[in-house]
Amino acid sequence: MGVWRYYVTLMSLEDVARWVQRTDQIHSNEQLRTWIQRKLQERRIEEIADCIIKRPQHFFNAIVVGIFGGDPEWFPLNVGDSPVLGAPGLGDASKAALGLLRLQGNEKVFAIDGQHRVEGIKAAVGRSADCRTELQAVIFVGHSPSPEGRERTRRLFSVLNRQAKPVSKGEIVALDEDDAFAVVTRDLVEKYEPLTEHRVAFSTQTPMPSSNLDAVTTILGLYDLVQAVSEFGRQKPKDLKSFMASRPSDAVLKQIYDEQIMFWDSLQKYVPAIKAAVSSRSRDGVCSKYRYPGGGHLLFRPAGQKAFARAVRVLVDTGDSIEHAVQKLARFPLMLEEPPWVDVLWDSRSNVMITKTASVKLASDILLLFCGSRHVDSGDVRGRYSKVTDGRLLRLPTLTPNARR
Repeated sequence: MGVWRYYVTLMSLEDVARWVQRTDQIHSNEQLRTWIQRKLQERRIEEIADCIIKRPQHFFNAIVVGIFGGDPEWFPLNVGDSPVLGAPGLGDASKAALGLLRLQGNEKVFAIDGQHRVEGIKAAVGRSADCRTELQAVIFVGHSPSPEGRERTRRLFSVLNRQAKPVSKGEIVALDEDDAFAVVTRDLVEKYEPLTEHRVAFSTQTPMPSSNLDAVTTILGLYDLVQAVSEFGRQKPKDLKSFMASRPSDAVLKQIYDEQIMFWDSLQKYVPAIKAAVSSRSRDGVCSKYRYPGGGHLLFRPAGQKAFARAVRVLVDTGDSIEHAVQKLARFPLMLEEPPWVDVLWDSRSNVMITKTASVKLASDILLLFCGSRHVDSGDVRGRYSKVTDGRLLRLPTLTPNARR
Protein backbone atom coordinates (compact mmCIF):
# COMPACT_ATOMS: atom_id res chain seq x y z
CA MET A 1 0.00 0.00 0.00
CA GLY A 2 1.47 3.36 -1.02
CA VAL A 3 5.25 3.05 -0.66
CA TRP A 4 5.01 0.31 1.95
CA ARG A 5 5.48 -3.43 1.56
CA TYR A 6 4.08 -5.14 4.63
CA TYR A 7 3.40 -8.56 6.14
CA VAL A 8 0.24 -9.31 8.14
CA THR A 9 1.17 -11.95 10.70
CA LEU A 10 0.13 -13.58 13.95
CA MET A 11 2.29 -13.70 17.06
CA SER A 12 1.56 -15.19 20.47
CA LEU A 13 1.28 -12.62 23.26
CA GLU A 14 4.39 -14.16 24.77
CA ASP A 15 6.30 -13.52 21.54
CA VAL A 16 4.97 -9.96 21.34
CA ALA A 17 6.25 -9.37 24.87
CA ARG A 18 9.66 -10.83 24.05
CA TRP A 19 10.22 -9.37 20.59
CA VAL A 20 8.54 -5.99 20.30
CA GLN A 21 10.37 -3.04 21.83
CA ARG A 22 9.22 0.47 22.58
CA THR A 23 9.18 3.09 19.84
CA ASP A 24 12.64 4.57 20.19
CA GLN A 25 14.12 3.87 16.77
CA ILE A 26 12.46 6.69 14.85
CA HIS A 27 14.77 9.32 16.39
CA SER A 28 18.54 9.27 16.64
CA ASN A 29 18.46 12.01 19.29
CA GLU A 30 18.52 10.44 22.76
CA GLN A 31 16.37 13.17 24.31
CA LEU A 32 13.68 12.74 21.66
CA ARG A 33 13.80 8.99 22.14
CA THR A 34 13.30 9.39 25.88
CA TRP A 35 10.59 12.01 25.44
CA ILE A 36 8.44 9.86 23.17
CA GLN A 37 8.53 7.06 25.72
CA ARG A 38 7.37 9.40 28.46
CA LYS A 39 4.21 9.94 26.40
CA LEU A 40 3.19 6.39 27.27
CA GLN A 41 0.58 6.44 30.02
CA GLU A 42 1.20 3.89 32.74
CA ARG A 43 -2.45 3.88 33.77
CA ARG A 44 -3.51 3.02 30.21
CA ILE A 45 -0.98 0.18 30.19
CA GLU A 46 -2.45 -1.27 33.39
CA GLU A 47 -5.97 -0.95 32.01
CA ILE A 48 -4.98 -3.00 28.95
CA ALA A 49 -3.30 -5.64 31.12
CA ASP A 50 -6.43 -5.88 33.29
CA CYS A 51 -8.55 -6.17 30.14
CA ILE A 52 -6.50 -9.14 28.89
CA ILE A 53 -6.54 -10.94 32.21
CA LYS A 54 -10.03 -10.17 33.52
CA ARG A 55 -12.27 -9.73 30.46
CA PRO A 56 -12.84 -12.89 28.39
CA GLN A 57 -14.05 -10.87 25.38
CA HIS A 58 -10.90 -8.79 25.00
CA PHE A 59 -9.82 -8.16 21.41
CA PHE A 60 -7.31 -5.76 19.86
CA ASN A 61 -6.68 -4.35 16.41
CA ALA A 62 -3.43 -5.22 14.69
CA ILE A 63 -0.20 -3.76 16.03
CA VAL A 64 2.09 -2.17 13.43
CA VAL A 65 5.78 -2.82 14.02
CA GLY A 66 8.95 -1.77 12.26
CA ILE A 67 11.71 -4.30 11.73
CA PHE A 68 15.34 -3.94 10.73
CA GLY A 69 18.58 -5.87 11.07
CA GLY A 70 18.94 -9.62 11.26
CA ASP A 71 17.93 -11.83 8.37
CA PRO A 72 14.14 -12.44 8.21
CA GLU A 73 13.18 -15.29 5.89
CA TRP A 74 9.92 -15.69 4.00
CA PHE A 75 8.63 -19.16 3.18
CA PRO A 76 5.68 -19.01 0.77
CA LEU A 77 3.02 -21.68 0.90
CA ASN A 78 1.61 -23.27 -2.22
CA VAL A 79 -2.16 -23.56 -2.49
CA GLY A 80 -3.07 -26.67 -4.45
CA ASP A 81 -6.28 -27.88 -6.03
CA SER A 82 -9.10 -28.89 -3.70
CA PRO A 83 -10.45 -32.45 -4.17
CA VAL A 84 -13.93 -30.98 -3.57
CA LEU A 85 -13.80 -27.49 -5.11
CA GLY A 86 -11.14 -28.01 -7.74
CA ALA A 87 -8.58 -25.38 -8.77
CA PRO A 88 -8.73 -22.15 -6.70
CA GLY A 89 -7.96 -19.98 -9.71
CA LEU A 90 -5.54 -17.72 -7.85
CA GLY A 91 -3.64 -14.88 -9.47
CA ASP A 92 0.11 -14.49 -9.07
CA ALA A 93 -0.26 -11.99 -6.19
CA SER A 94 -2.60 -14.29 -4.27
CA LYS A 95 -0.39 -17.32 -4.81
CA ALA A 96 2.48 -15.58 -3.02
CA ALA A 97 0.37 -14.03 -0.27
CA LEU A 98 0.47 -16.90 2.23
CA GLY A 99 3.53 -18.15 4.01
CA LEU A 100 5.67 -18.18 7.13
CA LEU A 101 7.95 -15.33 8.25
CA ARG A 102 10.91 -16.60 10.25
CA LEU A 103 13.04 -14.29 12.35
CA GLN A 104 16.61 -15.28 13.25
CA GLY A 105 16.68 -13.60 16.65
CA ASN A 106 18.89 -10.58 16.10
CA GLU A 107 16.28 -8.46 14.31
CA LYS A 108 15.18 -5.20 15.91
CA VAL A 109 11.40 -4.99 16.21
CA PHE A 110 9.65 -1.92 17.62
CA ALA A 111 6.08 -0.68 17.84
CA ILE A 112 5.02 2.06 15.42
CA ASP A 113 1.30 1.89 16.19
CA GLY A 114 -0.01 0.12 19.30
CA GLN A 115 2.65 1.07 21.83
CA HIS A 116 0.22 0.96 24.75
CA ARG A 117 -1.12 -2.41 23.62
CA VAL A 118 2.41 -3.82 23.46
CA GLU A 119 3.25 -2.60 26.95
CA GLY A 120 -0.12 -3.82 28.26
CA ILE A 121 0.55 -7.24 26.73
CA LYS A 122 3.96 -7.33 28.43
CA ALA A 123 2.35 -6.50 31.78
CA ALA A 124 -0.36 -9.14 31.29
CA VAL A 125 2.13 -11.85 30.28
CA GLY A 126 4.19 -11.03 33.34
CA ARG A 127 1.16 -11.41 35.61
CA SER A 128 -0.61 -14.40 34.09
CA ALA A 129 0.57 -17.45 32.17
CA ASP A 130 -2.94 -18.15 30.87
CA CYS A 131 -2.79 -15.49 28.17
CA ARG A 132 0.66 -16.22 26.77
CA THR A 133 -0.47 -18.47 23.92
CA GLU A 134 -3.20 -16.13 22.68
CA LEU A 135 -2.56 -14.73 19.19
CA GLN A 136 -2.24 -11.06 18.27
CA ALA A 137 -2.36 -9.72 14.71
CA VAL A 138 0.92 -7.93 13.94
CA ILE A 139 1.77 -6.00 10.77
CA PHE A 140 5.46 -5.88 9.92
CA VAL A 141 6.93 -3.04 7.85
CA GLY A 142 10.56 -2.66 6.87
CA HIS A 143 12.65 0.03 8.59
CA SER A 144 16.10 1.44 7.96
CA PRO A 145 18.07 3.12 10.80
CA SER A 146 19.49 5.65 8.33
CA PRO A 147 18.36 9.32 8.55
CA GLU A 148 16.18 8.79 5.48
CA GLY A 149 14.75 5.56 6.89
CA ARG A 150 13.92 7.18 10.22
CA GLU A 151 12.16 10.02 8.43
CA ARG A 152 10.15 7.52 6.39
CA THR A 153 9.09 5.61 9.51
CA ARG A 154 8.25 8.82 11.39
CA ARG A 155 5.90 9.71 8.55
CA LEU A 156 4.17 6.35 8.92
CA PHE A 157 3.97 6.83 12.69
CA SER A 158 2.39 10.26 12.14
CA VAL A 159 -0.08 9.02 9.52
CA LEU A 160 -1.27 6.14 11.70
CA ASN A 161 -1.71 8.24 14.83
CA ARG A 162 -3.20 11.23 13.04
CA GLN A 163 -5.84 9.10 11.34
CA ALA A 164 -6.79 7.33 14.58
CA LYS A 165 -9.78 8.91 16.27
CA PRO A 166 -11.01 8.31 19.81
CA VAL A 167 -14.34 6.60 20.23
CA SER A 168 -17.06 9.23 20.26
CA LYS A 169 -19.47 9.72 23.13
CA GLY A 170 -22.29 8.63 20.84
CA GLU A 171 -20.53 5.38 19.97
CA ILE A 172 -20.00 4.70 23.68
CA VAL A 173 -23.69 5.19 24.45
CA ALA A 174 -24.77 3.08 21.49
CA LEU A 175 -22.31 0.20 21.77
CA ASP A 176 -20.34 0.05 25.02
CA GLU A 177 -21.21 -3.04 27.07
CA ASP A 178 -18.79 -2.21 29.90
CA ASP A 179 -19.71 1.39 30.68
CA ALA A 180 -22.56 0.97 33.16
CA PHE A 181 -23.97 4.41 32.40
CA ALA A 182 -24.19 3.58 28.68
CA VAL A 183 -25.87 0.24 29.42
CA VAL A 184 -28.46 1.88 31.67
CA THR A 185 -29.06 4.71 29.18
CA ARG A 186 -29.97 2.17 26.51
CA ASP A 187 -32.20 0.30 28.96
CA LEU A 188 -34.08 3.50 29.78
CA VAL A 189 -34.93 4.35 26.17
CA GLU A 190 -35.95 0.75 25.52
CA LYS A 191 -37.83 -0.17 28.69
CA TYR A 192 -38.92 2.94 30.63
CA GLU A 193 -42.07 4.08 28.86
CA PRO A 194 -41.81 7.85 29.63
CA LEU A 195 -38.45 7.94 27.79
CA THR A 196 -39.30 5.74 24.82
CA GLU A 197 -40.06 6.72 21.23
CA HIS A 198 -39.94 10.46 20.44
CA ARG A 199 -39.34 11.58 24.03
CA VAL A 200 -35.56 11.25 23.66
CA ALA A 201 -33.84 12.82 20.66
CA PHE A 202 -31.18 10.62 19.07
CA SER A 203 -28.89 13.51 18.23
CA THR A 204 -25.13 13.38 17.66
CA GLN A 205 -24.70 16.34 20.02
CA THR A 206 -25.64 16.74 23.67
CA PRO A 207 -27.63 20.02 23.28
CA MET A 208 -31.18 19.72 22.01
CA PRO A 209 -31.56 20.58 18.30
CA SER A 210 -33.63 23.73 17.93
CA SER A 211 -35.91 21.97 15.45
CA ASN A 212 -36.96 19.30 17.95
CA LEU A 213 -40.23 20.18 19.68
CA ASP A 214 -41.14 16.74 21.05
CA ALA A 215 -38.20 15.31 23.01
CA VAL A 216 -37.55 16.13 26.64
CA THR A 217 -33.81 15.39 26.37
CA THR A 218 -31.18 14.00 24.00
CA ILE A 219 -29.64 10.54 24.19
CA LEU A 220 -26.25 12.03 25.10
CA GLY A 221 -27.90 14.33 27.62
CA LEU A 222 -29.63 11.31 29.16
CA TYR A 223 -26.26 9.55 29.42
CA ASP A 224 -24.92 12.55 31.36
CA LEU A 225 -27.99 12.47 33.61
CA VAL A 226 -27.54 8.78 34.37
CA GLN A 227 -24.01 9.47 35.54
CA ALA A 228 -25.00 12.60 37.48
CA VAL A 229 -27.86 10.91 39.36
CA SER A 230 -25.99 7.69 40.16
CA GLU A 231 -23.91 7.43 43.30
CA PHE A 232 -21.27 5.68 41.17
CA GLY A 233 -20.91 8.84 39.11
CA ARG A 234 -19.59 10.71 42.15
CA GLN A 235 -16.30 8.81 42.30
CA LYS A 236 -12.91 10.44 41.93
CA PRO A 237 -11.87 10.75 38.25
CA LYS A 238 -9.36 7.90 38.47
CA ASP A 239 -11.85 5.53 40.10
CA LEU A 240 -14.66 6.66 37.80
CA LYS A 241 -12.63 5.90 34.69
CA SER A 242 -11.84 2.44 36.03
CA PHE A 243 -15.51 1.84 36.89
CA MET A 244 -16.62 2.79 33.38
CA ALA A 245 -14.02 0.51 31.79
CA SER A 246 -15.29 -2.72 33.36
CA ARG A 247 -18.90 -3.91 33.37
CA PRO A 248 -20.21 -4.15 36.95
CA SER A 249 -22.48 -6.84 38.33
CA ASP A 250 -26.14 -7.08 37.37
CA ALA A 251 -26.99 -5.93 40.90
CA VAL A 252 -25.06 -2.69 40.41
CA LEU A 253 -26.65 -2.12 37.00
CA LYS A 254 -30.08 -2.61 38.55
CA GLN A 255 -29.23 -0.15 41.32
CA ILE A 256 -28.23 2.50 38.78
CA TYR A 257 -31.35 1.83 36.70
CA ASP A 258 -33.64 2.01 39.73
CA GLU A 259 -32.11 5.36 40.72
CA GLN A 260 -32.96 6.75 37.30
CA ILE A 261 -36.55 5.50 37.50
CA MET A 262 -36.96 7.16 40.89
CA PHE A 263 -35.49 10.40 39.51
CA TRP A 264 -37.79 10.52 36.48
CA ASP A 265 -40.84 9.38 38.45
CA SER A 266 -40.15 12.18 40.93
CA LEU A 267 -39.77 14.74 38.15
CA GLN A 268 -43.18 13.74 36.83
CA LYS A 269 -44.65 14.01 40.30
CA TYR A 270 -43.30 17.46 41.16
CA VAL A 271 -42.73 19.14 37.79
CA PRO A 272 -45.99 19.41 35.81
CA ALA A 273 -44.15 20.40 32.62
CA ILE A 274 -42.13 17.17 32.64
CA LYS A 275 -45.29 15.18 33.32
CA ALA A 276 -47.02 16.78 30.35
CA ALA A 277 -44.07 16.22 28.02
CA VAL A 278 -43.42 12.56 28.78
CA SER A 279 -47.14 11.76 28.83
CA SER A 280 -47.65 13.01 25.29
CA ARG A 281 -48.39 10.11 22.96
CA SER A 282 -47.94 11.94 19.69
CA ARG A 283 -45.49 14.27 18.03
CA ASP A 284 -47.57 17.34 18.75
CA GLY A 285 -44.79 19.76 19.66
CA VAL A 286 -45.65 19.70 23.35
CA CYS A 287 -42.13 20.76 24.35
CA SER A 288 -42.44 24.04 22.46
CA LYS A 289 -44.34 25.32 25.50
CA TYR A 290 -41.29 24.74 27.68
CA ARG A 291 -38.36 25.13 25.28
CA TYR A 292 -38.51 28.11 22.94
CA PRO A 293 -36.11 30.66 21.35
CA GLY A 294 -36.42 33.07 24.30
CA GLY A 295 -35.51 30.47 26.93
CA GLY A 296 -37.98 28.18 28.62
CA HIS A 297 -37.84 25.65 31.42
CA LEU A 298 -34.44 24.67 32.83
CA LEU A 299 -35.43 21.00 32.84
CA PHE A 300 -35.99 20.95 29.07
CA ARG A 301 -32.35 21.68 28.26
CA PRO A 302 -29.67 19.00 28.80
CA ALA A 303 -27.29 21.43 30.53
CA GLY A 304 -30.04 22.52 32.93
CA GLN A 305 -31.02 18.91 33.55
CA LYS A 306 -27.43 18.06 34.40
CA ALA A 307 -27.17 20.96 36.88
CA PHE A 308 -30.45 19.90 38.51
CA ALA A 309 -29.42 16.22 38.66
CA ARG A 310 -26.05 17.10 40.15
CA ALA A 311 -27.82 19.02 42.92
CA VAL A 312 -30.15 16.07 43.49
CA ARG A 313 -27.16 13.77 43.90
CA VAL A 314 -25.52 16.04 46.45
CA LEU A 315 -28.72 16.22 48.51
CA VAL A 316 -29.07 12.43 48.36
CA ASP A 317 -25.48 12.00 49.49
CA THR A 318 -26.25 14.18 52.51
CA GLY A 319 -29.32 12.25 53.63
CA ASP A 320 -32.29 13.02 51.35
CA SER A 321 -34.11 10.49 49.22
CA ILE A 322 -34.14 11.11 45.48
CA GLU A 323 -37.83 11.97 45.64
CA HIS A 324 -37.40 14.43 48.51
CA ALA A 325 -34.41 16.07 46.77
CA VAL A 326 -36.41 16.56 43.57
CA GLN A 327 -39.33 17.91 45.58
CA LYS A 328 -37.08 20.48 47.28
CA LEU A 329 -35.42 21.68 44.09
CA ALA A 330 -38.63 21.80 42.05
CA ARG A 331 -39.94 24.56 44.35
CA PHE A 332 -37.48 27.12 42.99
CA PRO A 333 -37.93 29.26 39.84
CA LEU A 334 -36.71 27.24 36.87
CA MET A 335 -37.41 29.52 33.91
CA LEU A 336 -34.16 30.27 32.10
CA GLU A 337 -35.02 33.84 31.07
CA GLU A 338 -35.55 34.84 34.70
CA PRO A 339 -33.11 35.35 37.62
CA PRO A 340 -30.90 33.72 38.63
CA TRP A 341 -30.32 31.79 35.39
CA VAL A 342 -29.63 34.68 33.00
CA ASP A 343 -25.85 34.80 32.35
CA VAL A 344 -25.43 31.57 34.31
CA LEU A 345 -27.16 29.04 32.05
CA TRP A 346 -28.93 31.36 29.63
CA ASP A 347 -27.30 33.94 27.33
CA SER A 348 -30.16 36.42 26.81
CA ARG A 349 -28.23 38.36 24.19
CA SER A 350 -27.73 35.41 21.87
CA ASN A 351 -30.66 33.33 23.13
CA VAL A 352 -28.52 30.23 23.61
CA MET A 353 -27.67 27.96 26.50
CA ILE A 354 -24.39 28.41 28.35
CA THR A 355 -23.10 24.85 28.60
CA LYS A 356 -19.60 25.26 30.00
CA THR A 357 -18.75 22.92 32.86
CA ALA A 358 -18.17 25.85 35.21
CA SER A 359 -21.60 27.28 34.35
CA VAL A 360 -23.37 23.98 34.99
CA LYS A 361 -21.55 23.62 38.30
CA LEU A 362 -22.49 27.18 39.33
CA ALA A 363 -26.14 26.53 38.46
CA SER A 364 -26.07 23.36 40.52
CA ASP A 365 -24.46 25.16 43.46
CA ILE A 366 -27.07 27.94 43.27
CA LEU A 367 -29.81 25.34 43.60
CA LEU A 368 -28.01 23.81 46.57
CA LEU A 369 -27.56 27.22 48.16
CA PHE A 370 -31.28 27.91 47.83
CA CYS A 371 -31.91 24.60 49.62
CA GLY A 372 -29.65 25.58 52.47
CA SER A 373 -27.23 22.75 51.70
CA ARG A 374 -24.04 22.77 53.75
CA HIS A 375 -22.21 21.30 50.78
CA VAL A 376 -21.70 24.76 49.24
CA ASP A 377 -20.14 27.92 50.60
CA SER A 378 -22.55 30.85 50.33
CA GLY A 379 -19.82 33.46 49.88
CA ASP A 380 -18.11 31.46 47.15
CA VAL A 381 -21.33 30.84 45.21
CA ARG A 382 -22.40 34.47 45.48
CA GLY A 383 -18.94 35.59 44.38
CA ARG A 384 -18.95 33.39 41.30
CA TYR A 385 -22.47 34.52 40.46
CA SER A 386 -21.49 38.20 40.75
CA LYS A 387 -18.48 37.60 38.52
CA VAL A 388 -20.40 36.02 35.63
CA THR A 389 -23.29 38.51 35.86
CA ASP A 390 -21.18 41.69 35.97
CA GLY A 391 -21.81 42.44 39.60
CA ARG A 392 -25.40 41.40 40.17
CA LEU A 393 -26.34 40.17 43.63
CA LEU A 394 -27.72 36.69 44.04
CA ARG A 395 -31.09 36.95 45.79
CA LEU A 396 -33.07 34.13 47.33
CA PRO A 397 -36.15 33.42 45.23
CA THR A 398 -39.77 33.23 46.20
CA LEU A 399 -40.71 29.60 46.66
CA THR A 400 -43.58 28.04 44.82
CA PRO A 401 -45.69 25.15 46.15
CA ASN A 402 -44.97 21.75 44.65
CA ALA A 403 -47.44 20.60 42.07
CA ARG A 404 -48.37 16.96 42.30
CA ARG A 405 -50.05 14.78 39.73
